[in-house]
Amino acid sequence: MNATTITDDHKAGIARRRFLQGALALGGAAGVSPGWLDRVASAGPPLGPSERIIVSVFLFGGNDGLNTLVPAEDGRYRSARGQLAVDVTGATSVGEGLHLHPALARLKSRFDAGQVALVRGVGESSKDHSHFSSRATWMSAQPGVANPTGWLGRYADSAGMGELSAVSIGWGEVPLVLKGNTTPTTSLPPNGGLFGADRSESYERHAMEALSRIGGAGGGIGPFGSVVSGSIESAVDTAQQISPAYVPTLPTEGLGLDLALAAQVINLDVGARVLSVSLSGFDSHSSMRPDHDNLMAELDAGIDAFFANLAPQFAGRTSLLVSSEFGRRVRPNDSGGTDHGAAGLAMLIGPRVNGGLHGVQPSLGDLDRRGDLKHHVDFRSIYASVLDDWLGADHTAILGSSYFKPTLFRTPGPGGFYDVGANAYFGPAVGWLATQGITSGTWAGEFSPHAAVTRAQMATFLWRYRGSPSGSPVAAFSDVPRGAYYAAAVGWLAQTGITSGTGSGRFSPDDPVTRAQMAAFLWRLEGSPGGAPPAGFSDVPSGRYFTRAVDWLLHRGITAGLSRGRYGPGEVITRAQMATFLWRLAGSPA
Repeated sequence: MNATTITDDHKAGIARRRFLQGALALGGAAGVSPGWLDRVASAGPPLGPSERIIVSVFLFGGNDGLNTLVPAEDGRYRSARGQLAVDVTGATSVGEGLHLHPALARLKSRFDAGQVALVRGVGESSKDHSHFSSRATWMSAQPGVANPTGWLGRYADSAGMGELSAVSIGWGEVPLVLKGNTTPTTSLPPNGGLFGADRSESYERHAMEALSRIGGAGGGIGPFGSVVSGSIESAVDTAQQISPAYVPTLPTEGLGLDLALAAQVINLDVGARVLSVSLSGFDSHSSMRPDHDNLMAELDAGIDAFFANLAPQFAGRTSLLVSSEFGRRVRPNDSGGTDHGAAGLAMLIGPRVNGGLHGVQPSLGDLDRRGDLKHHVDFRSIYASVLDDWLGADHTAILGSSYFKPTLFRTPGPGGFYDVGANAYFGPAVGWLATQGITSGTWAGEFSPHAAVTRAQMATFLWRYRGSPSGSPVAAFSDVPRGAYYAAAVGWLAQTGITSGTGSGRFSPDDPVTRAQMAAFLWRLEGSPGGAPPAGFSDVPSGRYFTRAVDWLLHRGITAGLSRGRYGPGEVITRAQMATFLWRLAGSPA
């Protein structure tokens, strides 16, 4: 009988590859305490309302900070770099004579929106130029410790995280940054076909069912039977929970695929809180300009893919930390590249980041004896800010010492909302609405002041303003589902005569509210009072359904109208304006 050659395209080869992928996923648990299997049953709980997410993006090889954040307006830069110097334009400027690499155009847009913190002059005192030991130092924050754990792994241990809380995206072993003493890490390949997830073929279904049944064998299959069977069962269960993250719309390769997959894993809401991805190729001893230019473009595309795939409800709770084990030498070598340097650049990216330039730009006129840039920020200071100010941990306990913390994250404004500034005209109003329970925002920490108010939101605001009265029948509007969050509010508005809908038995809950409608709603809420003199707005004719309401709003001081004697009845009301109207209606309480 002729032997069959088994290739990776053969069914047996596919099964073998998927088994190896499963083993890879299980490899994240290697080396942790035996008790981790006890937590399998509770794997995958959703994130709590105050739990935040950090994604570590490590640039392997030593990223050249000088050509990432370019001191192009310092004549010494082009003099030192020669043909390796990057050409920039005014569009790439971030201030202080510095420019982002032109390939980072989408990152520049995020910087302009205040969502990128560029931390300059980051390094460590030993100035270790070895990839391996320096990388271990950055990932562990424990230089010189035998068998160290990672700083995020120790954080995961301290937070008592579950099985799917720590996730590594990529082939190979779990990175040191996620390794802890008690928290298992799930390692996911960038491509699908997870161990036990696909059962479309009958042989796969029967194989996975058989392996799952082994999980019930326990100690009956030898002294290590419970560990082996539990590991197999855990791998199959994990694969089935994670496999929906591999959606067809993911990029096909590169960092874009890895970071888009990381975003999809977060979207599953199975508890992922610390994630790690990496990008290799930064050890640019030769051919630096074309290679580094391409890597900058890949980094830019990857970050963009991450936020494009991240669900809105997690965007405000997620930050990316981009770092590398060291920078590059200032002057080129003889091979068209640069050798290992010291001080480099770190970046924090996300809606809650305190965007802008941080740290001190290393001087090209004050190099160390090796010709390296001098660092001004210990890399552990960044970790300290992430741990304390973002993750709510104790950085001293996790890092083993206390470090200066730069202000890398924004603090919430009135009402606990990050997008409501203390000096904004609507700040006191939003703060009051939040304390009264009239609003809890749109997402965690977001009020969305400049978004339009929908009729559903308006109904809810007015209902809560009146104390959420109960007992009203559900209004018979065809487009108001009985279980909708606004159903009780709309029923109350209809019963009290504040609204009769938009016609044909509809309420149109998703339509925006106009200034004319808002005036009518508030006026009816107060009992349709009369006696107010005409407002005299040029765009409010007499006899319209909103005319007397606008007169009353002006008389009560709730609105002063728009510029040039206009009220703007057809314009849409924003959430900030809605908050201000209600606050003034209540007497502008402190």
